[in-house]
Amino acid sequence: MNRTSVGITLNSIKNILPHTHSGLECVLLLKGKLQVEINGDIYHMSPDDIVLINCRDIHSYSAQYDNLAIMLLIEEDFLKNECEEVLNCTFQCNSILQLDSDNFYEIKRHLTRMLLVHMKKEEGSDLEFRALLFRFLVTLMQRFKATNNSPHGKQRQNTASLSHVVDYIQRNYASTISLADTAKQMYLSPQYFSKYFKSKMGTSFLQYLNQVRLEHAVVSLLGTNQPIIKVAMDHGFANAKAFSAAFQKQYGKSPGEYRKLYARPKEKKTSSLEEITSDIQDNLLELVKYMKRHDMHHDTALYSPDAIKLDMCQASHIQLKKPKKMIHIGRMTDILQSEIMDQLREIQRLSFDFIYFESFDLDEIKIKDDTFYSNYIYNQCIHQIEELKLIPYVQIDVSRQLERCQGKLNGYMERLTSFAGILRSNTSCQTMEPWRFEIACKDRSHLNSLADFYNSLWNLFKQEGLKVQLGILIPDWALMPGEGHEAFYETLKDLISPACFAGFHGFPHPIPEQDDSRTKQQLEDFYVCRVEAIEASFNAHKLPIPSLYMTRWNTLAGTGVAESGTFFRSALIFDTMMKLCGKVEAIGFLISTYHIQEFEGIHDFGILGLFLLKKVKRPVYFVLETFNYVNGGLIFYDNNIVVTKEGEEEFHIVIYSPYYMNPLYSVDLYLIEHEIHQITLILQGLIPGNYRIKRFIFDQGSAGIFNRWSGAGLPDLNDPDVVDYLERVIQPDFYFLEQKVDGECSLHASLTFNGLVLYVVKKQ
Repeated sequence: MNRTSVGITLNSIKNILPHTHSGLECVLLLKGKLQVEINGDIYHMSPDDIVLINCRDIHSYSAQYDNLAIMLLIEEDFLKNECEEVLNCTFQCNSILQLDSDNFYEIKRHLTRMLLVHMKKEEGSDLEFRALLFRFLVTLMQRFKATNNSPHGKQRQNTASLSHVVDYIQRNYASTISLADTAKQMYLSPQYFSKYFKSKMGTSFLQYLNQVRLEHAVVSLLGTNQPIIKVAMDHGFANAKAFSAAFQKQYGKSPGEYRKLYARPKEKKTSSLEEITSDIQDNLLELVKYMKRHDMHHDTALYSPDAIKLDMCQASHIQLKKPKKMIHIGRMTDILQSEIMDQLREIQRLSFDFIYFESFDLDEIKIKDDTFYSNYIYNQCIHQIEELKLIPYVQIDVSRQLERCQGKLNGYMERLTSFAGILRSNTSCQTMEPWRFEIACKDRSHLNSLADFYNSLWNLFKQEGLKVQLGILIPDWALMPGEGHEAFYETLKDLISPACFAGFHGFPHPIPEQDDSRTKQQLEDFYVCRVEAIEASFNAHKLPIPSLYMTRWNTLAGTGVAESGTFFRSALIFDTMMKLCGKVEAIGFLISTYHIQEFEGIHDFGILGLFLLKKVKRPVYFVLETFNYVNGGLIFYDNNIVVTKEGEEEFHIVIYSPYYMNPLYSVDLYLIEHEIHQITLILQGLIPGNYRIKRFIFDQGSAGIFNRWSGAGLPDLNDPDVVDYLERVIQPDFYFLEQKVDGECSLHASLTFNGLVLYVVKKQ
């Protein structure tokens, strides 16, 4: 298609003098305010207003504030060649005058999709644009055609002849044009024509002619170095004096003064229509925000679908070494809370392996009394842990205990001795796997106490005959090169026995406002790089590399509850877990949003909590459900697609779209949802027969707790009916079908921002 005969742009419109086109012009205002005058009638456009301007209608624009509008211009030559019947019609399409929202919805949807296709500029976009353009014209013919008897048709007849004059002036303003010669074209006397022109245009013929000439002349004045006399002569003025007088009246300065003040690089403009040229992604953002608000985003993706073909007959011997899962509840005694215990029972279906206690103060312990009943509360904790079949992972922070005990650890060691006696005497412990005790030193000034405490604890457990595992926490201050880093690893050489494991935290910083690909790549690989850096440090100091546990972490995090809560992160969580397969032993998650213990100033707002409260699930819960499906033989893992084979003819397929961005932007839900990614996955080599296909969708609109919560009217979470409702509705979207397959099956996924889709394909 010749784009000079059909043009569509996203524009900021200022002041444009009265003019006409031989074709159709359509304006859809996305934001701001705009005044349009058509054949003498003035309309004030607000966001979401649309106006169609018929062939040869005289129209002008004016605006005092910034705005953004979609403008479509279909020239006469295209209409003559492709659909001449449109030229013979008059259309009444003005949402300011008409209230039929359904009709306008269709015409707006065609217009926005045309712009989207035009901006993509991908292979086949011309053909797609052409199809949408004809749908636009068909909608005009069917729903907006005006009859000659209608007021709109009569008005157009009254101004049709004058439109030829306006068009003539626009095309010939640089030549000599007189009032008398122009009046002859309408077979009118100069006197009558002058009055008629002023009544319709609101200005005299000469004033209008000078305005048109000045509008074009000022572009040459500022954008070229041509002498002022040449600018004047090139734009229809008889001499420099006439040009200067008209220019002074219009702009308040002489042409020379104006050039000195406002001269800019050479630029060709024909009006005050300013096409946005900042960045195509910004343009897409504004367009999709509008489409989302008006539910025009369905079946429209900003990227062309990718077709990926997989041979499902491939013999696979690859087994992913998936990280185990660790649930974080804070204090050991918190396990006795009924709500926490209910949540822990609920997550048993997610196959958690460890339960993580970050606070181990043992304030309730009775020293030198290790009988069962004297320390009943801890025996109850151990019983609950055994019931859940979880391995305890306990952190003891040397810095915390030194601060609590005025710099001496004797009292705390006495409590630990009593606790070791409880473990020894409790028959339940004999059936449990070894406990993990992680020794931390979060304050650099206490580093000299780390090895002594570790060695004392190792001797204590040895004396008690307990085969627990001792490890260390690599604090944040020891993760970066420097004096503290070196001192920490040198201290590890003083341990009586090498650490069996090492824990670490992973809190990536958000991307700055000005993103660049290197920064994004660093964030995508943040956790893998952290693991590699830890291993390199152990090697550099000639220490054995222990098993690694990422006990506390986050995806990209915002600076407040709003940013943290609205930043949807399902694909980011899944992407992180996949990248850490074979690299860490376990990954930690919080039990709920509101059950948070704050240590060393970490405020993560419970982002990776599995529950909002009670049994109201958050998106993380469903990500872990999906991760459990990644079992069996690995057939394919690339391009954010994971395919595994379970048994003879059952396949689990996860397609996800991780997007690393500054969470600040996530507060605007419309802004982030421009990342729509469509993909087609073709499964080949399937045994012919009937297959059952299940599809689970995790995105902003389905598993998003905040969307469902706001949809319920931001309810009171103290109301048991509200909580019961949320427990039922916070679920992923689910689709089920049975399909006859003759060797090949196609799966189509449309992924929103950080969305995730799970397919379970099984032969019947």
